[in-house]
Amino acid sequence: MSQNIRQAEGILRFIPKEGQVILPKAGERNILITSALPYCNNVPHLGEQIYPSPIRPVVDLEYDVGNIIGSTLSADVFARYNRTRNRRTLYICGTDEYGTATETQALKEGITPKQLCDKYNALHVETYKWFQLSFDYFGRTSTPAHSEYAPSLFFSRPRSNDRP
Repeated sequence: MSQNIRQAEGILRFIPKEGQVILPKAGERNILITSALPYCNNVPHLGEQIYPSPIRPVVDLEYDVGNIIGSTLSADVFARYNRTRNRRTLYICGTDEYGTATETQALKEGITPKQLCDKYNALHVETYKWFQLSFDYFGRTSTPAHSEYAPSLFFSRPRSNDRP
């Protein structure tokens, strides 16, 4: 589906249908955007803690909504800009579910790393939906596809000591 977003020749935004695959196309400007993958050991945050104000009270709630401004939101702005310029744009992201920070937080909460990642991935997805971020794909590093593809990509790269 396409939607005119402003009246000017050549300004048209292509909105892919859910689940539609976006592939590069020869002869067109193809843009691949990925933001830093947020760790799946806490809730997403804007970079600082935000406490409810007396003007807009929220009962017993403290927001720590990191990494949104510096990575996902800025990448979303860039993706939207490219789409308005009729550039074939793919914006991907997902939660990083590996590492010491995840294991440490799971130990603190008394749950397994998988349970921790399931919990916080759901919070990330909910938060990004609230911000209306325009990911074409939001995944998890623990999926079988990622777990198979990432090492093959890494190990297929030439190493500096492999060069003549």
